[in-house]
Amino acid sequence: MRVLISISLMMLGLLAIGQEVQTEFTDLDAALRSPKQVEVLILKRERLKAWPDDALREFPNLRELNLTSNKIDSLPTDISYLQNLEILIMTNNKLDSLPKSIGQLTNLRLLHLGNNEIYHVSPALADLEYLEEIELWSNNIYYLPEEMSKLKNLKVLDLRNIQLNKDHQADIKSLFDKEKVRMKFSQPCNCG
Repeated sequence: MRVLISISLMMLGLLAIGQEVQTEFTDLDAALRSPKQVEVLILKRERLKAWPDDALREFPNLRELNLTSNKIDSLPTDISYLQNLEILIMTNNKLDSLPKSIGQLTNLRLLHLGNNEIYHVSPALADLEYLEEIELWSNNIYYLPEEMSKLKNLKVLDLRNIQLNKDHQADIKSLFDKEKVRMKFSQPCNCG
């Protein structure tokens, strides 16, 4: 089957000779049996409350991690071991902050953290020079660190459904070039 897929992809020009087809897993136990092959790990609605200790170190080739709709309240500091990670999706969890080590995910391009309980955005996000998209909608944020203005590749910043007054929105808008960054806000609130 893999040979047929590879031949079809080569005919379409989507696969270079000698490359393997991306390996995607939706089961953590199966992924842990062959961790070096895992490039995409999708564990949606698994009722995870935490990531197993030291498990992230097992996935050196992981490019996409999707933990949507779990009950995870914090990211482990060893997330920094995922040096090839490009996409991190943790929408609909219980996160209240991000570890400083998230700034070491130097290849991260897409970060989706909508509908969590985040109240503090780490200035370490500014170290993610390839970051193109950040979703922080429906969180408890009222400001972004000034350092985030360093994100020169940022194209989308989603801050909808967050209680931000006009001044807070203006402060955030001043961090980015509005010609390059598409910023999404809800209507300003009449809050302090």
